[in-house]
Amino acid sequence: MTAQLVGVDRDAVQRRTLRVLWVSAVLSRGSVSIMFPVSVLAIKDMLGSDTWAGLATGAGTVGSALSAMWLASYMQRRGRTPGLSGGFAVAGAGGVLAIVAIQASSLLLFVPAMVLVGVGSGTSNLSRYAAADLASASRRSREISTVIFAATFGAVLFPLFIGVAGDAAEAVSLDANAGGFAVAVCFFFLAGLTIWLFMRPDPLVVAGGVDPNAKRRDGVPFGRAMAIAWARPLARLAFVTLIVAQAVMVMVMAMTPLHMEAHGHSNGTVGAVISAHTAGMFAFAPLAGWASDRFGRIPTIAIGGLTLVLATILTALAGEAPRLLMFPGLFLLGLGWSFGFVAGSALLTESVDLGDRVAVQGAADLATNVASGVGALASGVVLSMSGFHTLSLIGMTAAGALLIHAYFEHRLAQRLAAT
Repeated sequence: MTAQLVGVDRDAVQRRTLRVLWVSAVLSRGSVSIMFPVSVLAIKDMLGSDTWAGLATGAGTVGSALSAMWLASYMQRRGRTPGLSGGFAVAGAGGVLAIVAIQASSLLLFVPAMVLVGVGSGTSNLSRYAAADLASASRRSREISTVIFAATFGAVLFPLFIGVAGDAAEAVSLDANAGGFAVAVCFFFLAGLTIWLFMRPDPLVVAGGVDPNAKRRDGVPFGRAMAIAWARPLARLAFVTLIVAQAVMVMVMAMTPLHMEAHGHSNGTVGAVISAHTAGMFAFAPLAGWASDRFGRIPTIAIGGLTLVLATILTALAGEAPRLLMFPGLFLLGLGWSFGFVAGSALLTESVDLGDRVAVQGAADLATNVASGVGALASGVVLSMSGFHTLSLIGMTAAGALLIHAYFEHRLAQRLAAT
């Protein structure tokens, strides 16, 4: 058993935790949203080709994946506060290194820099679970969704300033692509500082998920965490939901800037489409949280899967990248991700024991990011060889498979509950 803090008002700690997470979500998610579109363009400039443009997103996803288990293991021993603040600091340092790489036009330096930047994305993703540590079962999805919703303000607004940041960078004799990274670095460091100074007491410690007085507690290995989740049908469904929703979203989103640029759209239009996409991801998260708490996790996952199918149908038809299809397609792509991400996160949290939750959460995010990283790397090749429509059809197939999987896992969970 882990120790719980005595005499602490859990409701007050939860309210304070949520406020801190809201601020850090705006800063960190905004940083991620401006860095990754610019990184795709930076890779293209370095290589002079679209073929491996997905390498930037892939490297960031590798960093996000590697950090998931490392941060989960660290937080299981030390708590949410040091883990989250440390992750954002690493991402800020990666952004500085990326600026140096862009100025030197060095791919060998830029790729590891993007791996470090990816730690910020992984940290931002893991922060949603801090909102669930002290949440009641009837409000767990909504508490998670408020953190995702708060990220809307940074995620939607930051990409709109890609052009302005680039102009400012050029005004001081920097590469235009370095501008977005410079802005993001500042806000990654601010996000980490906010967590470190104000998320006290630590919600995971208060919940009893970590003993602050223990001298040492070994982390749960990835294989064991996977086995814990895979032994439970609902936890297994949550795993698959998070993987598919993230992979489909990343594959299509990562190649959208290049697809639109190839058909004559300006950086401003590309940024607006990405903003519409991130609005779908984050602005309607409270709706996803409400639906998950009101109607159940599995029906909400089904809604997310259906929305992803519709989104990829629209993008598959957008061969010439018309705005009439790109805006709603990318918006629905983000919305489908939101429903799956919120409901899947809540389902995973409540499907395993408290002592195993942090490890299983980290394993889920690692597996999710590995899958989406592979998808991001492959997406550039698919775009180059077969086109944006083929990439969309692959995503549509994966989303359809999620719907089928949800049906059978739900039936299996019902049979096990009846025995």
